[in-house]
Amino acid sequence: MRGTKLNLRERLEDTVLDLSMSQIEEVPVREISQIKKATSLDLSNNQLKSLGKNFAPMLTHLIKLDLSNNHLAELPDNFGELVSLRHLDLYNNQITHLPLSLGQLKMLRWLDLKNNPLLPKLAEIAGPCLDAQQCQQSARKVVTFLQTMQVQVDEERQRRLLQKRKQQELAEQAQKKEQQKQQLQKKKKKAAKSNNSTQVKTENGTTSVTGGNNVGDVKKAAPKYQNETFTHSRPTRKVSSLLLRLLKSVLLGAFITILMLWMLYHLDEERFHGAQAHAKIVWNTTLAAMPRQIVEMGQVFKKMTNSTITFIWSKTEAAYTWINTDPTVKEYFEVGRALWNILYAKLYDLCRTVNQQIPLYVETVKKKIF
Repeated sequence: MRGTKLNLRERLEDTVLDLSMSQIEEVPVREISQIKKATSLDLSNNQLKSLGKNFAPMLTHLIKLDLSNNHLAELPDNFGELVSLRHLDLYNNQITHLPLSLGQLKMLRWLDLKNNPLLPKLAEIAGPCLDAQQCQQSARKVVTFLQTMQVQVDEERQRRLLQKRKQQELAEQAQKKEQQKQQLQKKKKKAAKSNNSTQVKTENGTTSVTGGNNVGDVKKAAPKYQNETFTHSRPTRKVSSLLLRLLKSVLLGAFITILMLWMLYHLDEERFHGAQAHAKIVWNTTLAAMPRQIVEMGQVFKKMTNSTITFIWSKTEAAYTWINTDPTVKEYFEVGRALWNILYAKLYDLCRTVNQQIPLYVETVKKKIF
């Protein structure tokens, strides 16, 4: 209800914040976000038509969310930022489709979409949700479906990006050919003018003077050619140095990524598979944007370091076996797991930001090199 300020503290009982049947038209997101204890939020039986863009980013601590019996036509595109959400009730709204970001809710275990005008395909996947088991299946199937859709959308976006790059390269090649053609025509015109000038001087009896000047020009041109050769070597050195720095950055990033994925695999296998799919998309996008020379260099380096990586991996597995057999280490490991779950949510946001910036960075480096 607009204009009426609710006393949220009075509605809080343990971890449940009950704002149902309050005639709310706009969610008081900022006020709710200040109550970190409230991991369960009940907004059922209100007058909500939208949640707003700030809902998910500011309420990432929510575990259970009840939005049933409202007038919601859609969920915000960033709804997938509710990474801790396990229970979602959307019963009896006006929802026709779900945002692809909802596929990021790896922890979701319960979903009710009954009494919504869903698209036929989505309604078929969600199922009837007539009991707890069906609602659990609905959560699992819908999340998997949206993950698949996200991969397909990313692949299509990548295909269009590659097609656009090819078109740009063809346009640049055509432009370079046109410039070379124009430069060649200019050289031909200059050569023709030079020949005409020589013929005129010969007719006037000044051939010997012209010849003397040409000898001087040749002598002056010799050191100039040497200077040009020296200056051309400088860009080559800069390009080599830039390629080495780029290769070091890529190797360091790959090492850190592999280490984090290994830790995630043993801490939370379900999240690992989600991160693995996301990393595959990022890698394909980055690989498509890289120059061909760098890709070939990376393949050669992979062959050279294959045996070393195998040795390191075997030692790592031996260390992991020792960790699992030591009770003291296990105790510390459980504490680390709890801290990791908190860190994972923050790192996920960081990786998504880096994912958006990598193509721009690679494009900038590519322009500097070529």
